[in-house]
Amino acid sequence: MKIPLFLKNIPIDEKRISWIETVVSRLARRSRKQTTVIVTPYPISNCVSGEDVKGDILKYMFCAKGTISKGLIVLDKRPATGVVIGITLANDMGGSSHSYVLTKKTSMIDPKVEVFSGDRLSVSVNPIDAEKDKVSEVWLSFMWTPDVKDTTMKQVLIDSLDEALDVPEE
Repeated sequence: MKIPLFLKNIPIDEKRISWIETVVSRLARRSRKQTTVIVTPYPISNCVSGEDVKGDILKYMFCAKGTISKGLIVLDKRPATGVVIGITLANDMGGSSHSYVLTKKTSMIDPKVEVFSGDRLSVSVNPIDAEKDKVSEVWLSFMWTPDVKDTTMKQVLIDSLDEALDVPEE
Protein backbone atom coordinates (compact mmCIF):
# COMPACT_ATOMS: atom_id res chain seq x y z
CA MET A 1 0.00 0.00 0.00
CA LYS A 2 1.21 3.46 -0.87
CA ILE A 3 2.07 5.76 2.04
CA PRO A 4 0.56 9.23 1.63
CA LEU A 5 3.13 12.00 1.19
CA PHE A 6 1.49 14.35 3.70
CA LEU A 7 -0.58 12.92 6.51
CA LYS A 8 -3.38 15.09 7.87
CA ASN A 9 -2.76 16.87 11.18
CA ILE A 10 0.84 15.56 11.44
CA PRO A 11 3.81 17.93 11.10
CA ILE A 12 6.23 17.30 8.24
CA ASP A 13 9.53 15.88 9.49
CA GLU A 14 13.01 16.76 8.22
CA LYS A 15 13.42 13.44 6.43
CA ARG A 16 10.37 14.16 4.24
CA ILE A 17 11.51 17.73 3.51
CA SER A 18 14.98 16.48 2.53
CA TRP A 19 13.46 13.88 0.20
CA ILE A 20 11.19 16.49 -1.46
CA GLU A 21 14.14 18.86 -1.96
CA THR A 22 16.14 16.06 -3.60
CA VAL A 23 13.31 15.27 -6.02
CA VAL A 24 12.81 18.95 -6.90
CA SER A 25 16.53 19.53 -7.50
CA ARG A 26 16.69 16.46 -9.82
CA LEU A 27 13.70 17.70 -11.80
CA ALA A 28 15.20 21.19 -12.03
CA ARG A 29 18.45 19.78 -13.48
CA ARG A 30 16.52 17.93 -16.18
CA SER A 31 14.50 20.98 -17.17
CA ARG A 32 17.67 23.03 -17.84
CA LYS A 33 19.21 20.42 -20.09
CA GLN A 34 19.04 21.47 -23.74
CA THR A 35 20.05 19.79 -26.96
CA THR A 36 20.43 21.41 -30.36
CA VAL A 37 19.09 19.53 -33.36
CA ILE A 38 20.05 20.45 -36.90
CA VAL A 39 17.48 19.99 -39.66
CA THR A 40 19.29 19.91 -42.99
CA PRO A 41 17.66 21.43 -46.06
CA TYR A 42 17.45 19.34 -49.23
CA PRO A 43 20.09 19.98 -51.91
CA ILE A 44 18.99 20.37 -55.52
CA SER A 45 22.00 20.17 -57.82
CA ASN A 46 23.17 19.48 -61.33
CA CYS A 47 26.22 19.69 -63.57
CA VAL A 48 26.11 20.33 -67.30
CA SER A 49 29.14 20.13 -69.54
CA GLY A 50 29.68 20.38 -73.27
CA GLU A 51 31.30 22.53 -75.95
CA ASP A 52 28.86 25.44 -75.67
CA VAL A 53 26.51 25.24 -72.67
CA LYS A 54 23.50 27.56 -72.84
CA GLY A 55 19.79 27.43 -72.17
CA ASP A 56 18.12 25.28 -69.49
CA ILE A 57 20.59 23.46 -67.26
CA LEU A 58 18.27 22.34 -64.42
CA LYS A 59 14.58 21.48 -64.11
CA TYR A 60 12.99 20.44 -60.84
CA MET A 61 9.42 20.14 -59.49
CA PHE A 62 8.55 20.67 -55.82
CA CYS A 63 6.11 18.33 -54.06
CA ALA A 64 5.65 20.51 -50.96
CA LYS A 65 5.68 24.14 -49.90
CA GLY A 66 9.05 25.51 -48.79
CA THR A 67 11.82 28.02 -49.43
CA ILE A 68 14.88 28.06 -51.66
CA SER A 69 17.37 29.66 -49.32
CA LYS A 70 20.61 29.93 -51.29
CA GLY A 71 22.46 28.70 -54.33
CA LEU A 72 26.04 28.14 -55.45
CA ILE A 73 27.08 28.31 -59.10
CA VAL A 74 30.54 27.35 -60.37
CA LEU A 75 31.56 28.00 -63.98
CA ASP A 76 34.50 26.35 -65.75
CA LYS A 77 36.30 29.71 -66.01
CA ARG A 78 35.83 33.36 -65.10
CA PRO A 79 33.65 35.03 -67.76
CA ALA A 80 35.09 38.05 -69.59
CA THR A 81 31.80 39.93 -70.01
CA GLY A 82 29.43 37.99 -67.76
CA VAL A 83 26.97 35.15 -67.77
CA VAL A 84 23.25 35.56 -67.06
CA ILE A 85 21.69 32.92 -64.80
CA GLY A 86 17.89 32.87 -65.06
CA ILE A 87 15.77 31.25 -62.35
CA THR A 88 12.14 30.71 -63.29
CA LEU A 89 9.35 29.27 -61.14
CA ALA A 90 6.22 28.29 -63.03
CA ASN A 91 2.88 26.93 -61.86
CA ASP A 92 -0.73 26.82 -63.09
CA MET A 93 -1.34 30.37 -61.86
CA GLY A 94 1.69 31.91 -63.63
CA GLY A 95 5.10 32.19 -62.07
CA SER A 96 8.07 34.39 -61.33
CA SER A 97 11.54 34.95 -62.73
CA HIS A 98 14.86 36.19 -61.32
CA SER A 99 18.08 36.94 -63.21
CA TYR A 100 21.63 37.19 -61.91
CA VAL A 101 24.69 38.38 -63.85
CA LEU A 102 27.76 36.38 -62.84
CA THR A 103 31.22 37.87 -63.34
CA LYS A 104 33.18 35.38 -61.22
CA LYS A 105 34.01 31.71 -61.60
CA THR A 106 32.24 30.88 -58.31
CA SER A 107 29.14 32.80 -57.20
CA MET A 108 26.81 32.46 -54.24
CA ILE A 109 23.27 33.74 -54.74
CA ASP A 110 20.57 34.19 -52.12
CA PRO A 111 17.18 34.12 -53.89
CA LYS A 112 15.01 33.43 -50.78
CA VAL A 113 12.18 32.26 -53.04
CA GLU A 114 9.05 30.68 -51.59
CA VAL A 115 7.87 27.65 -53.54
CA PHE A 116 4.58 25.75 -53.41
CA SER A 117 3.53 22.19 -54.20
CA GLY A 118 3.55 21.74 -57.97
CA ASP A 119 5.92 24.65 -58.69
CA ARG A 120 8.41 23.89 -61.45
CA LEU A 121 11.94 25.33 -61.22
CA SER A 122 13.97 26.01 -64.38
CA VAL A 123 17.50 27.38 -64.29
CA SER A 124 19.12 28.63 -67.49
CA VAL A 125 22.54 29.97 -68.39
CA ASN A 126 23.23 32.45 -71.21
CA PRO A 127 26.54 34.25 -71.84
CA ILE A 128 26.23 38.00 -72.46
CA ASP A 129 28.78 37.76 -75.29
CA ALA A 130 28.59 34.25 -76.79
CA GLU A 131 31.92 34.71 -78.66
CA LYS A 132 34.02 35.75 -75.64
CA ASP A 133 32.31 33.67 -72.96
CA LYS A 134 31.77 30.13 -74.20
CA VAL A 135 30.75 28.11 -71.17
CA SER A 136 31.84 24.47 -71.25
CA GLU A 137 30.83 23.43 -67.71
CA VAL A 138 28.37 24.69 -65.08
CA TRP A 139 27.90 23.25 -61.59
CA LEU A 140 24.94 24.48 -59.54
CA SER A 141 23.33 23.63 -56.25
CA PHE A 142 20.38 25.10 -54.35
CA MET A 143 19.18 24.48 -50.80
CA TRP A 144 15.43 23.86 -50.39
CA THR A 145 13.83 23.72 -46.94
CA PRO A 146 10.26 22.37 -46.74
CA ASP A 147 7.77 24.02 -44.40
CA VAL A 148 7.42 22.48 -40.95
CA LYS A 149 3.93 21.10 -41.62
CA ASP A 150 5.33 19.02 -44.52
CA THR A 151 8.20 17.51 -42.51
CA THR A 152 8.23 14.46 -40.27
CA MET A 153 8.29 15.29 -36.57
CA LYS A 154 9.65 12.84 -34.05
CA GLN A 155 9.55 13.29 -30.29
CA VAL A 156 12.31 11.75 -28.24
CA LEU A 157 13.47 12.13 -24.68
CA ILE A 158 16.65 14.16 -24.34
CA ASP A 159 18.26 11.29 -22.40
CA SER A 160 17.50 8.91 -25.30
CA LEU A 161 18.95 11.39 -27.77
CA ASP A 162 22.12 11.77 -25.70
CA GLU A 163 22.52 8.00 -25.58
CA ALA A 164 22.01 7.68 -29.34
CA LEU A 165 24.54 10.42 -30.08
CA ASP A 166 26.98 9.54 -27.26
CA VAL A 167 27.01 13.17 -26.10
CA PRO A 168 29.15 13.66 -22.96
CA GLU A 169 27.36 15.31 -20.03
CA GLU A 170 28.58 18.78 -19.05
